Amino acid sequence: MEQLGSLDGHSEWRKKELEKLTSQVQSAITLLQNPPDCKKAKILVCNNTYIGCGMGCQIHNKANCLITALATNRVLLLSEQGWGYNRDIVLKDFFMPLSSSCTFNQTDFEGNRTAGHQVDPDDTTRMIEILPDWSQLQYVNMGYSPPALPTALAYRIFSLIRDPDAWWVGQMVGYLMRPNERVRQVLSESEANIDFSYPVVGVHVRRGDKRGEGGIEFLPLEVYMEQVELWFTQYEMYHPPTERRIYLASDDPQVLEESHEKYPQYTIYDNHNISSEASKVEAYSEESLIGILHDIHMLSLTDYVVCTLSSGICGLVYELLHFKHGDASGMVHSLDSPWFFVYRHNILLESVVENNALNLRKGDRLEIQNIQHSMQLRNKYKKTDTQTLVETKNLRTEETSHYPVYMVKKVPVLFNFSIFDSIV
Repeated sequence: MEQLGSLDGHSEWRKKELEKLTSQVQSAITLLQNPPDCKKAKILVCNNTYIGCGMGCQIHNKANCLITALATNRVLLLSEQGWGYNRDIVLKDFFMPLSSSCTFNQTDFEGNRTAGHQVDPDDTTRMIEILPDWSQLQYVNMGYSPPALPTALAYRIFSLIRDPDAWWVGQMVGYLMRPNERVRQVLSESEANIDFSYPVVGVHVRRGDKRGEGGIEFLPLEVYMEQVELWFTQYEMYHPPTERRIYLASDDPQVLEESHEKYPQYTIYDNHNISSEASKVEAYSEESLIGILHDIHMLSLTDYVVCTLSSGICGLVYELLHFKHGDASGMVHSLDSPWFFVYRHNILLESVVENNALNLRKGDRLEIQNIQHSMQLRNKYKKTDTQTLVETKNLRTEETSHYPVYMVKKVPVLFNFSIFDSIV
C-alpha cells in the first residue's frame, strides 16, 4: 500500500494537502487559544488530578478537553493542580503554554462559573470546569465527541486519511505536547545522537504499569523483533540492503539487557536511565516524566513502530505520527489491540452489500458499541481462516451479529466546529 502511494503520481500532492489540513487545524486551535481580550472570552478548565492516570491517560484527557473547547468556542486552560501520581508535578510545566494571551490567574474574576462533566455549545456560562470524575466522564457523549469530525474539513480528511479518528486526536495531541525550552533541549541532544536519515524502527515494550490488569498479556521480545525484521525485509525489496537499527523503549530494564544479548546484529539505541526511572511505578518523578516524554518523542521520529496499542504511550506515538506525517496508519504495528480512544464511544458503519443469510440490507447502519477500552475494541474483531469479522449492532433490526469487514464501510460522523468557518 505504501509503495502504491508513491507510484501513482499523486504522492507529492497528497503530502501538500495533508500539510495544509494540519496547518488549518493548528491555526484554528491557535486562534481559539489566543483571543484579543481574555477577559471577554469563555473559558474551559481541565484538571490533572485523576488518580491512577498515567502520561497517556492524562494527555488523552486533555485532548478530549481541547476537542470540547474547539466545539464550544472556549479557551482551554489547565488547572494548577498537581498530577495524580505526584502532587508536586504540574504537567503543563513541561510543555509550551496553551495560550499566550490567557493564563489561569487572568480568569480569576467575578462572574458566573460552573462545574460539570459535559459542556453544551450553547451554554453562555463564562467559565466551566470539567470535574475529574471518570465514573461520570466515561458516559459523556456529545454531538462533537469523537468520532465526530469538523464538517468543513470532512471531505478532505476522508479522502486523504485512512484512520481519520486517530488523525483528529493526533492534531490535539500535537498541539498539547509541544515541549517547552527545557524539555526541547533534552530532546534535541538525544536526536543528535541518531542519524534518522537512514531507517530506524521504534520498539516499545510495556511492562510495569500493566502488571495485574486483567486481559493484559506480556509478549516476549521475540514477537516484537519478528515484526521489526519483517519491516526491514519488506523495506529492502525497494531499497538497497540497510543496517538493522532500532530505538528501544521500555519500562523494564531487563528488556533492554535481553535485546543486546539476543540481537547483537542490530544497532540498538536505548536509555537505561530512562528505563530504570520508568520502572518505578509508585514513584513518579520529574526525571521519569521527562524520560517518558523523551521516549515518546524519539519513537515518533522513527520510520515504523512495533508496540501494543493497549498502551497509552503507544497510542500517543501513533497519534503523533499522524500529526507529523498526515496519514500514518501504516507506520505502526500493534501486537494486541487496534487504536482506540477512551472518549470515543462507538463507530458507525454502513452495509455496502445485501446478504439475506445475515438479514443484512444494503445501506443498513451498523454500530460498533462500547469500545472505550482496548480489550473491548479488540474483542469486537474476530479472525477466521478466510476473513475478518466485526461485531456490530444493526440499527434497523436491533440484532447484534458478526459481519465480514468487506461488507461494511465507515460512515462519517460530523459536527459543525464553527471556528473553522474563519480558517477554511
